[in-house]
Amino acid sequence: MSLVKISVTMVFIPTPVKSQKFPTSAAETVSIVALNRESIPRATTLSLHLGLEGLCDSRVASGLVLEVSQSRLGLRDYSQRRSRALTVDSARRRYPAAGKDLLSRALGRHCHSVIDATAGFGSDAFDFVRRGKQVCAIERVVIVAMMLEEAAEAFHPGQRDGELRVVCGDAIDEIRAQGSADVIFLDPMFPERGRQSAQPRKAQQMLRRLAGEDPDASILFQVARRHARKRVIVKRPRYAPPLGDDPDIMHKGKSVRYDIYLTGGTSR
Repeated sequence: MSLVKISVTMVFIPTPVKSQKFPTSAAETVSIVALNRESIPRATTLSLHLGLEGLCDSRVASGLVLEVSQSRLGLRDYSQRRSRALTVDSARRRYPAAGKDLLSRALGRHCHSVIDATAGFGSDAFDFVRRGKQVCAIERVVIVAMMLEEAAEAFHPGQRDGELRVVCGDAIDEIRAQGSADVIFLDPMFPERGRQSAQPRKAQQMLRRLAGEDPDASILFQVARRHARKRVIVKRPRYAPPLGDDPDIMHKGKSVRYDIYLTGGTSR
């Protein structure tokens, strides 16, 4: 019998708009398309929750599109018609090499609860649950939170796994509302590099288009430091400076590193 408990709190746009697209926190907009006749009721319900007047015809849709079927939600860029839809796969696991599990080192030995304050598409949140942690995953972009909610409902962890709650809202406010956790995990948008650098993964590209930059990342960091019982972990690319002052502990990988800030008198 699974020990996972999934509780989802969603915040929807309350004011109807005169368009078949809804705005995100960035300039990008997203249309909703039903993939088949059977999925029209579900797509219509999502459209109503988002305050839209109706669905978009797939033949005229452009830009980012939320594709709705009876079994899944997917994000696809209709400017690239041959591209595949991005879905949230809660079954995808990480298998770090022996002795190279940097995230385990970053969490520390006595971590029981985690607030993932920048949950995105949930890869870190599901990983934390499999490690036996009680996880609150916070995501402020409504459409991403909807996809994360769907994946959480289909999540079937093992008996020793932890708990998962998904909350849609601004983490600066929600961290205060959710109460303290042993660890608060931050994965703010990575700063962009020059044109010669490798392109980020599709999920990162779409998340940037939906969420924009993170101009309030430093404020979120300070809020996290005030509320984390034991430590704040900030995931950064190796080339980027720390989000705050010099971290107490740093674990470096080939492309990313984890900056750890100890709180509440926690020892190393």
